[in-house]
Parts: sequence; structure tokens; C-alpha cells
Amino acid sequence: MASKRFVDSNRDNAGDFIGVSAVTQSCEPCMKTNVSKTATVFCKDCDEYLCDTCKNPHTVYKPGQHNIVNVQDNTSAPVIIDMKGMDKCHEHAREIEFFCQDHYKLCCVSCVLIHRKCDQLDEIAKVSRQTRPDLQALKQSLIKMQSEADAMIADCKQSETGFNESIAKISAEVDTMKDRIIQLFEEAKQKLISEAIQFKTAKVKRIGNKCDASLKVKEELNNVLSMCCVVLERGTPSQQYIYSEQMKEKRKTIESTIDEQRKITFSSTMTVSFPKQVTSLLEMGSNSIKLNYDGNKTGILFHSYFTFGLILITVFVYAVTVHMIRSGMQFKRDILS
Repeated sequence: MASKRFVDSNRDNAGDFIGVSAVTQSCEPCMKTNVSKTATVFCKDCDEYLCDTCKNPHTVYKPGQHNIVNVQDNTSAPVIIDMKGMDKCHEHAREIEFFCQDHYKLCCVSCVLIHRKCDQLDEIAKVSRQTRPDLQALKQSLIKMQSEADAMIADCKQSETGFNESIAKISAEVDTMKDRIIQLFEEAKQKLISEAIQFKTAKVKRIGNKCDASLKVKEELNNVLSMCCVVLERGTPSQQYIYSEQMKEKRKTIESTIDEQRKITFSSTMTVSFPKQVTSLLEMGSNSIKLNYDGNKTGILFHSYFTFGLILITVFVYAVTVHMIRSGMQFKRDILS
């Protein structure tokens, strides 16, 4: 059997062939039926690995003495490698025994019929001993590529971690800017309300004065009107004449007071106006902040979008601050005073 010959000729090299951790000792009778089953015992007399199922039939039905030992206790037995079908011909499902150098092809006995005229058709059992240096070099190159793959996997994980950290940082930066703007508006609102209350207090005082003056005029008019009605209804002509003459001057005084109070007008409406920077920012909406990334394909510089958004917000904050500190929020007051 070709695979058995291959194992026998490379018995001391089995650990180097696929790596110590990858070597498996399979039950040989099971392998003949294309079943991969781990061997648990080894028959030293028959030089054969067996599983628990095949152990009893082996000792009962196979002639001869059978020195059976556990696999872990056997240090001199050959290592049987399960090639996972790699030692089978893909075309004929038979064991590979030859290698055609002309076509660089592994061949079974059926393939040999096709390649029998080739100049160099080697029997693997004879040339396999020359393979070890090449296989060692292959092992080193595979280890190197494995190391590179590990490095790439680590780099991918680091990149993913970097993305997560970037998202968290972006969220924190935007939240910080948002909190600063909210705090700025809260401070502006308090200042605005304070100025509005001060303005209202001053105007309410003037309104109170006008109201008091109007109440006095009304009280005086009530008295004069009451007296006028009595004189008009019950007074003598002389009394009516005297009262009429005396009230002419009084009426002028009252009319003058009413005219003065009429000229004092008030508007209870107060409005607020915002700087252009604020309305411009609101017009931009969610586009006021853009994301920076290495693969930006929009033609904008790597940092331009987000930087522009931050600059715009900074200008807005500065403009609002200056506007509030220097002049306050502008009231539109339609008041004649």
C-alpha cells in the first residue's frame, strides 16, 4: 500500500511533516474503508494501529500473537497520518504512488497508463527520502505566512478597535460642543429674561403712574359731574351761571391732564432677533457637521468637512457671545415714550 510505504519510509519525520499538533494516529482497518477514526491501541506484532471497535476482531480473527499496547504507551510505533484524502487521486480515487515530472502531476496506478510514455515518472516510495529538505523549507515558509496572517488579523482587530474608539471620540466631541452651545443659550436666555424683566419693571412703573393719574382725573370728574348734575337739575339760574363759569377753567385743566396721559402710550410686545450666524447654522441643519475619514472620495480635503463644521460652530458661539455681552439680544420695541 503506497501510503503505508510512505509512512514506513518517513516514520521518523512524521512530526515534521505536518506539525506535531496536527499529527493524528488513525485506526488502519477503518482507513481501508475510508473511515477516519482515532486509534487507541497499537499491535506491536502486526505493526498496526487499532481503535476500540477493531481491537477485538483483530485479536480473535487474525492469526498470530498480538502484543497490544495503548497508543500513549507506545513510543516506537510508526505514526500513521490521516492525509484527509490528499493521498488519493482525484480522478480515480486510488492511492497516489507516482509523480510525473513532465506534467508536474501526482499519479495513481491508473494514471500511470496515461503517463507511461513520459520521460520522468518517479515512484514516490523511492524518491520520498529526498523530500525532507524541501518540506522543511515549505514548513518555514508556511510558518512565516502564518505569522504574517496573524499580524494581518491583529491589524484588522486593531483597526476595528480604532474605528470604535474614533466613533466614541467623535460622539464625545460633538456632545461637548452641543453642551457648550446649550450652556451658552441658557446663559443668554437668563440674561435675556433678566433684561426683559428690567425693561418690564421700568415700563410698568410708568404705566402705574399713568394709571394713578387717570384714576385721579376720573375721581375728580366724578365729583365735578355729580355737582354739575345737581346744579343743572336743582340750582337757580344764578347758581348755574356761577358754576358754569367756574368749571370752564377746571375743564381746561382736566382736558390738559387727559391729553398728557393720552400721549403716553405703551406696547406690551417684545420680540427677539438672532445673529445671521445662528440662522445660517440652522439652515444647514444636520449638514453643519461632516465626518473625516481616509477614504473620502468627495474631493474634499481630509479634514475640511468636520473642521468647517467646528469653525462654523465656533464662529456662531463667538458671534452670539459678543452679541449678548456687548449689546444683549435686540428688542424690537414699538413704544412711544
